[in-house]
Amino acid sequence: MSAKELVQQGYDFFGKGDMESFMSILHDDVTWIFPGDKHPLSGTHKGKQNLMANMSKIPGLWDNFHVDPEFMISEGNKVFCKVNATADGMNTIFGHYFEVNDDKLSLMMTFDDSLSMVNAMKK
Repeated sequence: MSAKELVQQGYDFFGKGDMESFMSILHDDVTWIFPGDKHPLSGTHKGKQNLMANMSKIPGLWDNFHVDPEFMISEGNKVFCKVNATADGMNTIFGHYFEVNDDKLSLMMTFDDSLSMVNAMKK
């Protein structure tokens, strides 16, 4: 499976809420970087458990949160995605960067529209 196909599989699993399958394609030492320090998802999250603990915040912060990759650019083990992101009160775009190692997602760096995300958060 190519890096691009693996990333698409990750979006498919996440979109269906199949977090068990999503976890199965993550490298044990996966790192998720969400730049910033004030957003509830901000930080560098290392390891599957830390990544999932942070992602598990999403349903409590936004109603009807969805991400849909519009296109991907891939070179070797690197993939960049332009992502359409929606939730109640939010319709925006994100940029997501991935690296694949040992046929697993090993790095995800999100360039999300944090202002739109904060404005759409549940009060």
